[in-house]
Amino acid sequence: MAFISLLPSYIAWHYGEALRDGLRVWTNFLWFLSNFFSLSLLSRTLFAPWKRIQESRGKLSLENIAEMLVTNTIMRLVGALLRSVIIIIGGLAVLVTFWIGILFYIVWLLLPALLFVSLFYGVSLIIKCPTGN
Repeated sequence: MAFISLLPSYIAWHYGEALRDGLRVWTNFLWFLSNFFSLSLLSRTLFAPWKRIQESRGKLSLENIAEMLVTNTIMRLVGALLRSVIIIIGGLAVLVTFWIGILFYIVWLLLPALLFVSLFYGVSLIIKCPTGN
């Protein structure tokens, strides 16, 4: 009988406070992954040279200008490639976390119903069970 008296409190907690706490945890995970992979910073600096490696201007000659242009272009392409890979990996991590959160919420909302369905199914199996064999 004590179970029945706790049922309204449990339902209020399950669909109230627990859902809010779950949402808070989910948004914290999304925030963490976005900041861990520095998605906004990497997007803003996509074509910056990799590790700030760039050729500085030397003597003003055609050979030095060509060398500087080729080196700086290659370093910017390397930076863009590596940043793109990290942005894709981070974006996938955020996307997977988002969908896992949605799946968690769907399962969480259905858990009390699943509890009662399994309880009634178990009772019906006990009632249908033939005695003696």
